[in-house]
Amino acid sequence: MKDRLLNILNMYPKGVKLSLTGLIMLFITGSSFYMIIKFPFYTRFKVIFVIFFVVNTLLFIRFREPRNNLFQKMMQTKFFPRKLTFTMEGKYLVFITLGIGFAAVNTGINLLYLLMTMLLSIIVASGILSELTLKKLRWKIDLPSETTVSSETLAILSIRNGKRRLSSFSLEGELLIPENKGIVQKKGTLLKLNAGKEEQIPVHLIFSQRGKQEIRGVSIETRFPFSFFTKSRHYEFNRSVLVLPKGEEPVAQTLSRLTIKQLEDFETVDNRGQGLEFHSVRQMYSGDDWRSVHWKKTAAGQEFVIREFDSLAGRRATVCLTGNRGSQIVYQQREKGIELAASIAKFLVYHDFQVGLLGPNLRIEEERGPSSLKRIFVALALLDAGQDFQTIGSHKNRNLPETCIWINLDSLNVSQTGSVAKGESVI
Repeated sequence: MKDRLLNILNMYPKGVKLSLTGLIMLFITGSSFYMIIKFPFYTRFKVIFVIFFVVNTLLFIRFREPRNNLFQKMMQTKFFPRKLTFTMEGKYLVFITLGIGFAAVNTGINLLYLLMTMLLSIIVASGILSELTLKKLRWKIDLPSETTVSSETLAILSIRNGKRRLSSFSLEGELLIPENKGIVQKKGTLLKLNAGKEEQIPVHLIFSQRGKQEIRGVSIETRFPFSFFTKSRHYEFNRSVLVLPKGEEPVAQTLSRLTIKQLEDFETVDNRGQGLEFHSVRQMYSGDDWRSVHWKKTAAGQEFVIREFDSLAGRRATVCLTGNRGSQIVYQQREKGIELAASIAKFLVYHDFQVGLLGPNLRIEEERGPSSLKRIFVALALLDAGQDFQTIGSHKNRNLPETCIWINLDSLNVSQTGSVAKGESVI
């Protein structure tokens, strides 16, 4: 029954922690023990030592995870609009104030009372001035709709000071993001915001995982005026940023083993524009034939575009995702496979292929150009890596494109079906 009750209250010791608070308290406890030895007949010193010893023991024992303690849960509720944390200097100030207070009570020296009053007035003044700094601030956030993995992106936080006369000082802005998503951010800083003015704070973000990443709100904080405390205010909202795969893996050597790399015009673009029937227009690149320039489109868009013909529009390939049957899912390995699929699709699109994508409950038809690559990248960003990919590679699935580049997300093997040369394996 006792163990059950302790488990419910989450009071089981979960290790030992070493903190500045515990070390300062250890010094105070040692001092009280010295007073017992020097004055053994004073019962007051013995009572103070027992209290200090119990508090010091609790400070060195970790009863629960530091992120789940009752004080932090209470401060994260909507009942408390301001969040307050101690800086290193603030911890020193508080414990020095407590030490001087204990000494003043025990000795009765007026100078110690005067010093304690001065320190308490500094704490009160810090709270009042920081509250005035955060008062009447209006904000808006400009988040990017999408970005790529491991690339730095900017979120612009605009803050307007609604006060008539008072300025705000030492403002910092950051986003409220989940802690387990591997999102790295660098706070934006604003030294002074004049009354009635609006300024922008850039917040640098780096996303390490693909997919939709949640942004739960924005936090505006300040350490003004003495940097003893960090006071912040959280504004909650629900937004998301789509993180696309990077698609920059070197895949030229991998594709060199496939028959798709052995096409005569794979690496050359000198024979473009020699077809018979018009197919589409695209942006002009180095090496294109000037005789194929679409002059009306060029004049309208202020950039050179050329006409494509059916002879150049016949190269097609579909990136097909598969996996091993009955194998345990290793998500890190599958993420590498998805990145490999994005790199192959990007490589083929840049070589003027019509590229599609095939996966579980996913099919993107073969198309050409940046718009096709964008659709493939969005689909790969939203792809669930935990689903069964083996059904796509089954021989029973007859509704397959003519040329498939198979990517095994579990083993990272790449193979091809369709237009297979002698000695090439077929799945």
